Amino acid sequence: MENIYLTKRYFKKPGYAIAILLSVAFLTLVINWTFSFEKNWRIVSKYGGILGYIYVVLRGGIIPELATLVVILFLIDLVHTLLKIDTIQPSWSAILRYELIFLPVMLLAFFIFNPITQSIRYVLINFPVYNFSTYWTDYVIGTYSVKLYSIYIIPVLLIGYIAINLSLLSDLLSGFKAKKRPK
Repeated sequence: MENIYLTKRYFKKPGYAIAILLSVAFLTLVINWTFSFEKNWRIVSKYGGILGYIYVVLRGGIIPELATLVVILFLIDLVHTLLKIDTIQPSWSAILRYELIFLPVMLLAFFIFNPITQSIRYVLINFPVYNFSTYWTDYVIGTYSVKLYSIYIIPVLLIGYIAINLSLLSDLLSGFKAKKRPK
């Protein structure tokens, strides 16, 4: 088979990206609820029921993480552009090398998206009372920690590699369809 032409459609279409984020967020919530059901149920009660809980999750979790998603996908697309990656050979070793190119990008992405994501989170959570000292210590400086990095790394890898693999699979299937069409 010929090389796979990379269209990068999963990095450029927001609908795909949001579906990826929601899938990873749902998976994270399921895991979180599985291991700490009682704690999460107390949080639901604290916010006045399931609707209050969903509002808090959206405001403090999902909406700010859209910035994380956009930055990760932008960095993946940027690496494609800078390294001029337009095609890939359809072999396991070539695909593995292709995917390993993005590992350092995703491991370092935290340092780029963190201030953006945390700023959005601060604005949404603390509206309308803002305090620069709280913002700086709790949402910027305080978030650069090994603990937070280790919390973020799994979802970042999931988001990044799901997008890369879905895009690659889509391009591979498009190549098969193009080959089957009569000329």
